[in-house]
Amino acid sequence: MFRILILRLIHYVLALGEFTFGIFKLFPQYKSIFAPKQHASKVEADAKKLSKLPLHIGMVVVENDFSIKDLANMIVWSVTMGISHISVYDMNGEMKRHSGGLQGALEQSKEGIMGGEEDPHEIQIFTHSLHFTEKLAVGRGTKKAEVHLLSAEDGCQSIVQVARNLSHRVLAQGISASDISPAFVTDVIHETHPFPDPDLILKFGSTHCLMGYLPWQTRLTEIISIPSHKGLAYQDFYSSLQTYANTQQRFGK
Repeated sequence: MFRILILRLIHYVLALGEFTFGIFKLFPQYKSIFAPKQHASKVEADAKKLSKLPLHIGMVVVENDFSIKDLANMIVWSVTMGISHISVYDMNGEMKRHSGGLQGALEQSKEGIMGGEEDPHEIQIFTHSLHFTEKLAVGRGTKKAEVHLLSAEDGCQSIVQVARNLSHRVLAQGISASDISPAFVTDVIHETHPFPDPDLILKFGSTHCLMGYLPWQTRLTEIISIPSHKGLAYQDFYSSLQTYANTQQRFGK
């Protein structure tokens, strides 16, 4: 009789655990709780399996809520894979205002993925505005990676500002109208945003729009839509990079 009671108790505990796990899986923000931790050696090995990696990966968040922890994980995975430029965009500049929180989340994520090993990377966080750029740093490694926090003023508004500046220069006879070409405009934009054009954009949210993210720089960019960044598991992130690596880019040809 006692053994039967013990077996029933074990059965009830297991059933309760499965029920609780099923409930948590319904909510993507809790997905990362059950996802296995990924260490640097695993991430680096996965990167070597890809036929190509983006030099610059953009993360465009068009969701109402932000998970700084999950964005930090994606940044650290990207850096560990060898991606040296990452931009994080939200139209209202929430990430810019929380750059300090992102810095702390990156430090925690790096500690988790390195597993106590020496980290060779220094992640530099750039917060842009029309008048100045602030820089934060995470780690003191020899390999530098840049994270650029962007908002609407860096996208469509920056194109408007460039057009105004060029108009003033033409009026002041600093340049002639014939000097203005697509290549010239690109050079002017890169003066204020000195990073390469994004090769890949991960767009998070149900809205099928980039909400003003770098319109001039994305004419050749591959775009992959993901329902949410919250609770995004490493395997889902890696699957997106596999999709990019397997995409044949014709660049308009």
